[in-house]
Amino acid sequence: MRETIEKVEGAVKKLLAGEATGHDWHHIRQVRDIALRIAEKEGGDRVLIELAALVHDVGDHKFHDSEEAGDRATKELLEECGVPAGMATKAADVARRVSFKGAGVADDMPTLEGKIVQDADRLYALGAIGVARVFAYGGKKDRPLYDPNEHILHATEPDAYYGKGTSSIGHFYEKLLHLKDRIHTNTAREIAEKRDLARFLAEWDAKD
Repeated sequence: MRETIEKVEGAVKKLLAGEATGHDWHHIRQVRDIALRIAEKEGGDRVLIELAALVHDVGDHKFHDSEEAGDRATKELLEECGVPAGMATKAADVARRVSFKGAGVADDMPTLEGKIVQDADRLYALGAIGVARVFAYGGKKDRPLYDPNEHILHATEPDAYYGKGTSSIGHFYEKLLHLKDRIHTNTAREIAEKRDLARFLAEWDAKD
């Protein structure tokens, strides 16, 4: 199975080459590596965890017209790399559920493997790298750094969250500051405690 996983890794690297919004290969590698670290303590099927982490952004809504199109792209990549159909379906299902969909939208991640991958993805939104990715994405999308008059959305359904073009600082309040309370595993929670977005915001507001 190692050879198959390496094929998936190569395909994802190729697909995301030149990606400039923070959803590039380096992010994928980071999520994969920390997911496997979490699995060392939490358990789970390590093959499924690694595969799902590798493809967790392949079908992301930012790259596709619909969730269905994203799901197809993820599963097709896995199957083209030789991942057995059953495992490809499981990995694609985890990937489909990973993304944050709004502060008022409950997580829908029933498996331990999925929770580990989701935790790993969220950990990279909670520290210095997460701050850098927010501004990289905002710059790519021509979003303002900050708009003091914008309405901070507490989205209760995905379409409202996906359709909102917030400022970069607004994104902290609509997503990032909610993530620490939505970590699933004890191992990831311990890591999250070391990552403090509040310090950045205190600096932004000239309070620190």
